[in-house]
Amino acid sequence: MGTIADKARVLYLLLLIFFLLTVGFFIFDYYGLIDADEIFPALAKKPSLVNWDKESPTEVEKLEYKKAREKLDEEIAEIEKIRQALDEEKDKILAESEKLSEMKKSIQDKETQLALNKKDRENRESKIKVLANKIANMPPTKARDILVNWPDQDIIDVLKQMDKDAEEEGTNSITTYLLTLFEKERAAVISNKWLDHEADRIPEENVSKIPE
Repeated sequence: MGTIADKARVLYLLLLIFFLLTVGFFIFDYYGLIDADEIFPALAKKPSLVNWDKESPTEVEKLEYKKAREKLDEEIAEIEKIRQALDEEKDKILAESEKLSEMKKSIQDKETQLALNKKDRENRESKIKVLANKIANMPPTKARDILVNWPDQDIIDVLKQMDKDAEEEGTNSITTYLLTLFEKERAAVISNKWLDHEADRIPEENVSKIPE
């Protein structure tokens, strides 16, 4: 029994010494007093493997993303350029449309004015014809008394209508005689205006045919 007890004490003592040596060894290595990697290479620390985050982009992916972004920016710039060109074309079209609208309105105004002028002219011609008929059927002195108070142009228009009516009816016009009943100065003024008006209506190619 004494032998077993002695062996147990020796084993225990050896284990204690091994434990103390092991602890001391790691303590010395921790404080840098010894280099455990040189003494026991198997205990050398291996570099830890890099744990790549699958969600984090790699350098290649970053480069591809950068190129894609640059291409997208170029496309956006091109789209903006096209949009600005479209805006400019739109402004031109609107300006032309506005111009055409103004021209159309101007033409419509002119057509309306021409229609009004034509209507006014027809109304005046109708009234002149009625007056010419009445004056032609009056005694000359009575007709003179009425005409003398009118504007020169109205007198001329009525006398011209009287000449036209007499020609159509194949009778002699009394307009020349009526003018002799006016005062000489007034008759001269009316005659000159009448001649000027008739001269304005003669085509240029026929001017040379007028007798001197």
